[in-house]
Amino acid sequence: MTKQEVFAAIKNLVSPSTEVEVKFERIALEGGEVYITNQTESELTIGDTVYVETESGFEVAPAGTHRLEDGREIVLDENSVIVEIKEESEEEVVEEVEEDVVVEEASSELSKIEELKGAIHDLLMAFEAHSNEMDERFKSLEADYNAFKKEAEYSPIKKDNSFKKSFSKLDARISTIKELKK
Repeated sequence: MTKQEVFAAIKNLVSPSTEVEVKFERIALEGGEVYITNQTESELTIGDTVYVETESGFEVAPAGTHRLEDGREIVLDENSVIVEIKEESEEEVVEEVEEDVVVEEASSELSKIEELKGAIHDLLMAFEAHSNEMDERFKSLEADYNAFKKEAEYSPIKKDNSFKKSFSKLDARISTIKELKK
């Protein structure tokens, strides 16, 4: 059952009429502003003459390829007779849907990438600030170390034999004290 038949059945259910109305097959071209017809009740088929619906009536459709709103394409010869009908294949519909999904995913991925770029930039800026601070602290510590190193320099102790002399004098005193005790 085609869309037109379904709509007609629904219309009959909603507002049944006793009079039989003859309607031509009327299909919108891509964009929906221009309508064409084959001036029969049946669907467009190869060999039908196609007319364009205008305010003043019907005119013969121009030759060439025309895309219908439902995705089909019709090819008309010089006499406005349909020589070919190209159905929109399921693959094309799936490809269009997949393209839409890919575009949505790509835009989603791009926004995620932009967020990541921003986060990485912020992290790098914080790291650079921390690195600069650490460089300054290291330079300060290095300066303190060099100052301490200069202060800690001393001259070596000279050998002083005076200690021995004073020790030997001490032995003499101790021996003198011992003698006095006796």
